[in-house]
Amino acid sequence: MKKITLTASLVLGLTLLTVAHEFWLQPQRFFAAIGDVIPVEIMVGEAFQGERSEGKKNRIIQYVHLANGIKEDLAPGITNDHYGAASVTLKTPGTHLITFANTPKFLSMRADSFLLYLKEDGLDNVIAARKQLSQAEGQKRSRELYRRCVKTLIQAGDKPDGTFATNTGMPLEIIPIQNPYMLKPGQTADFQVLFERKPLPMALVRYWNRDAANQLHEEQKRSDAQGRVQFALRAGRNMVSLVQMVPYTGMTQTGMAQPDFPQADWISYWGSLTFGCK
Repeated sequence: MKKITLTASLVLGLTLLTVAHEFWLQPQRFFAAIGDVIPVEIMVGEAFQGERSEGKKNRIIQYVHLANGIKEDLAPGITNDHYGAASVTLKTPGTHLITFANTPKFLSMRADSFLLYLKEDGLDNVIAARKQLSQAEGQKRSRELYRRCVKTLIQAGDKPDGTFATNTGMPLEIIPIQNPYMLKPGQTADFQVLFERKPLPMALVRYWNRDAANQLHEEQKRSDAQGRVQFALRAGRNMVSLVQMVPYTGMTQTGMAQPDFPQADWISYWGSLTFGCK
């Protein structure tokens, strides 16, 4: 019996790994010189390492480079049908912000696998709602739409500026309170999470770090009533990420229409922000 239980747990865990991936923008480097051309990849994986995501180009809602008040649309520069890689030219000094969002995609899972996913990402509201609606874990498959809302910051030269704090208008935003490129390892960085332009309290927010030896460090905290959370920075590659899920009604909370997916019960938003620290 014990062997069967362990095998079932392993299967559920593997199922979770196939769907609950982190999704992020990964520049070739976070610190660059003015005029550098920086390749940027859209990545999917676990534990802040993975492989390039080769989604369809026609699913892009926004793929934008912001710097010094200038907005550049990166989508036209993608020459094939997939959005996995692009290049950004850092024409001006300062902090450069790149942002990506795509259209929803449908996902259905066994109820037990869905419960593991919800627990992993701290989505207690969805767990409680399913129980209240008599959609117990073993009774109904999940029917979910999911969207990506991701950003990265690259520093060109040695003078950070205010571009880092730009609200890009995505449904889920992670906005630093201070420019991360003005902070050193060990200093505390503050972030605010917004959902549909409002502070998101009690969200499970993850801080990921890969150091120079590619060792992983991870920390988790809940956002406060103002949607804010703090982490002590580490040197290397850094990412802040979270998942927000709400009932799917065909409309967002701000009244913006979503594509018609009558079979969906939930819609999730996967947000991340990547940056360097040294």
